[in-house]
Amino acid sequence: MVMTAVGISALIGVALGQRFSVLILIPTITLAMVSAAIIEVARGDEVWPVALTIILVATVLQIGYLVWNIIRAVVEDLTPLTLIQKHMEVVGSDGIHVGTIDHTESADRIVLTGDDPKARSKPHLISVDWVDYVDSKVHLNMPSKKAISEWRIAA
Repeated sequence: MVMTAVGISALIGVALGQRFSVLILIPTITLAMVSAAIIEVARGDEVWPVALTIILVATVLQIGYLVWNIIRAVVEDLTPLTLIQKHMEVVGSDGIHVGTIDHTESADRIVLTGDDPKARSKPHLISVDWVDYVDSKVHLNMPSKKAISEWRIAA
């Protein structure tokens, strides 16, 4: 019973870490402790095993929550800029081609090649803030027409 309660507590902690602030742990831990105590007492366990189960459940809930938040912090540290590579296609939120990556100029700017027909032989700058996500392409958080109308010519 103890291992099941600990495993379930860990999963609940991770699930809560994905969606809620740390304050959600207060009612969750309270509910988990009361539930564990009721189950253990109903099974006829003595006081010490009940207390140990309550402590383990509360601790593992917090650890699961903490682990998820550490994982999220590590993943968020992989900014779009670190994932962007030369020659990747850039598309708007509508899926239409905007340009091709030449290089990243700084922590906040991306340079698109001037070779693209839409670029008219001039490299253009776009902001890293425009990047929604990166997979095999760089996906912007705005439609292609808006991105093209707001990009700047690189010096």
